[in-house]
Amino acid sequence: MTEEEILNLMKSSQQDTETELQNQLVTSKLASIQEQKLQNEALGGSMSTIHFRSNDVPVDNKNVRVALLKIANFDKELQNCGKNSKKKEQLFLQLLTAYDDAISLVSEDLKEYQNMKRGPAVNTKRFECCNLLGFVSFEKLKLCMKRNEDMVNDLREEDCRIMKKNVGGRKKVDKASNGGSGGEDENSEAKRVEEIAHLYDALLQDARSVSNLPGGGDVNRFINAEDGASAADNAGSMMEEEKLEDEFLLEANANVLRLRALRCYYVARLYASSTLEKYVEASKLFEQALTLSVEAAEEIGACQDMDGGEEYMESMEALEKEIKGAKFRAEACAYLARSGGGSTTKSSSSSKSSGGGGGGVVAGRSLLSRLDDFDSGGKTFHLVDVPPHLEPIPCKPTFFDIALNHVGEFPMEELQMFVDEYSKEKQEQQRSGGILGWFRRG
Repeated sequence: MTEEEILNLMKSSQQDTETELQNQLVTSKLASIQEQKLQNEALGGSMSTIHFRSNDVPVDNKNVRVALLKIANFDKELQNCGKNSKKKEQLFLQLLTAYDDAISLVSEDLKEYQNMKRGPAVNTKRFECCNLLGFVSFEKLKLCMKRNEDMVNDLREEDCRIMKKNVGGRKKVDKASNGGSGGEDENSEAKRVEEIAHLYDALLQDARSVSNLPGGGDVNRFINAEDGASAADNAGSMMEEEKLEDEFLLEANANVLRLRALRCYYVARLYASSTLEKYVEASKLFEQALTLSVEAAEEIGACQDMDGGEEYMESMEALEKEIKGAKFRAEACAYLARSGGGSTTKSSSSSKSSGGGGGGVVAGRSLLSRLDDFDSGGKTFHLVDVPPHLEPIPCKPTFFDIALNHVGEFPMEELQMFVDEYSKEKQEQQRSGGILGWFRRG
């Protein structure tokens, strides 16, 4: 390599380094400008108040306002991204980080107020911090639940599409005829249902966390409770709070029931799959899922302003129909498993050796899994095999048939004379034989 070429390479690498440094400087400058913009918006009064569980909560901490503004910006960018965009994953992680930062800031404020001496003003600040913490935590949980719900809806659509290809979700696959290829289909179906059930586990955990979030209630009751009111007053206020219907808790409990019903349904389907074949347990789980879906529909109907309430009601009604059909199939499979478990069949090897086809059925298979196979019977009864098995029989040589064409009526008299003459000659030979045969001559 010449000196000129080395100099050109050094210039090129220097230009690349300068470009990268310039990009880093531009990025950092842009981040500082955005941060300054958020600071100005926070000072201008943006995000000064949030609404959570029928309470308008002021946001006094400027850093918390900036964190909430960051969350709003990331959320807006995330909404504008495409469904399968690579940037969407990065924005989602940035949004989660922003929520964690906001939760950390609010938790520090709440801890600071808890260490202060109790009083009306301090108790009010505690109440505001509790509601603010509940608001930020709820928004974060709602984001995670929406993402998981989208994932599970995609899997459910794929599951419905595959189920429609089969007649009523039934796979007409014979392992013996397909060389075991049916096992892959059964395993893939079980894995898909198991993945859906696991996602509903995660959703159910988040939904229960929503119902346990801090916040809500009346600020006056909170202050009285913190100030140490009398036991009778506390008991009376607790009874009044129980009578009051918190719309937030009603929606959270309705969502928990909805997710429990869906999870129970897919767990029941997993038990009813061909890999487990626990139909009795599946039938009981389907009954539980049906009960939960009815309760969830009632609770969702009681919520007046629930987001997506009509869609949830329709999904619960559709789920009830699916559960009833699946329950009937599980009960039928359980009956067939009990009644057909003792059938005796012929193995595929004996069927191949005898040259037959289709007459033998694998032992223990239910009627639903052998609709296209003929069953010739078992020990108690036996029908004709279809098609009939080939049985070997002795065959006469071909030249016998050819010789028979030239044979007419037998001359019985001549044959009898020949037999008599032959028998006389044989008797004379027997007499002349032996040690004393020469004495008998003459």
